[in-house]
Amino acid sequence: MRVRQFLLFTALMATRAAAHSISNEAAIGFTQDTPANPHGTNYSDQLITRFDLNDDWSLKLGGSYTYETAVAPAPGAYFPTSTAEIGSLLVGADWDVTPRVNLSLDGSISPRSTQTLDAVVQYSIARQPTATNPNPPPIVLPSDVLLNNATSAYGAQLGVSVVVGGDEFLGVPLGGTLLDASVGWMLFDTEQRVQKVYSEMQQRAFSLDALRAGCKQATTTQQRTACRKLAAALNGGEDTLNQVSLSLSVLQPIGDTTYVGLTGGYYLYDKDPDFAGVFATRVTSNLGTSLGVGLPLAPPLFVLRPQLEQRLGRWTVGLWYQFTEYASDNGYAHSVGTRIAFRIDANWQVWVSGSAQWDHLAELVSAQDESSAGAGHFTSITSGTVALGFRAKF
Repeated sequence: MRVRQFLLFTALMATRAAAHSISNEAAIGFTQDTPANPHGTNYSDQLITRFDLNDDWSLKLGGSYTYETAVAPAPGAYFPTSTAEIGSLLVGADWDVTPRVNLSLDGSISPRSTQTLDAVVQYSIARQPTATNPNPPPIVLPSDVLLNNATSAYGAQLGVSVVVGGDEFLGVPLGGTLLDASVGWMLFDTEQRVQKVYSEMQQRAFSLDALRAGCKQATTTQQRTACRKLAAALNGGEDTLNQVSLSLSVLQPIGDTTYVGLTGGYYLYDKDPDFAGVFATRVTSNLGTSLGVGLPLAPPLFVLRPQLEQRLGRWTVGLWYQFTEYASDNGYAHSVGTRIAFRIDANWQVWVSGSAQWDHLAELVSAQDESSAGAGHFTSITSGTVALGFRAKF
């Protein structure tokens, strides 16, 4: 979701003055490494510059870089996760149509990034009947595969902000309710190939042809789901995914120093996003928002986010909670976070932000465990992010 959450926090307090600005934020993210989420620590930096062309128009340029560290195989996995370097570029423009109405248009690009990681597929191979056992049960082989995933992303977002009610002083609205709506589009271009396959039962690697043949014989729901999730990888080649995001935010002042807000977002896809695996959602960073909010671990379906901000002299403290429902029945996540900012003077501001996230991702289980596990069997994953940043006007 490309909602400008942390810009909304201060939008009602800022005075309207022509000035250029630069902001930079560095973050470190910690993610529990599991077979359902084969990722470890990541480091990010984001730079955003704004140039006021005149009283009504401003230009925004930015970029971000994320480095994901390599991690050893998670418990129960066989293949390690490689490093990944992810970059994003942003260009945008803001137009103050009136003192109460602002339009924005942003475009972003994330060049192709490559990473290899462990993925799990379960399939069965039929046994030949014998005289003593005419209907033998199939051999169930849960197998780790080394998946090579190369993904790029391109996107655009159109937003409108409106201040309703409140007073005006020298053409600047004070107080009132801030409404912010946006529609965004993102194109993911992904190339996935299985490089190796390992069978724990056979204690060796085997050919991709055997894996494809096993998937054709899949009989249980869990087996078919596992094979469907890796269909693009098994077939090889490239695929694309279009994502459309719709969001609406409301920020309401309560008194002179307290603000409450609510943000909602919904995501549409032109096909099942599961083909992109765990990597595509991490290709594009949160350009325009704080890195401290963290990243989703799967393609989202909808999010709901209440938030609270309190000013205490030069200090500003913000708190928020977010619920995320993932697409394709991949699970859900709860996250909480804070942002503490200090205004040094009229031109300088520094802040620290962070979040903790608890994901519950759908877990693949073996055929013999399917009846006991049933629907809603999840893997719990804990992650967190801490970020430091500054903004300067000149």
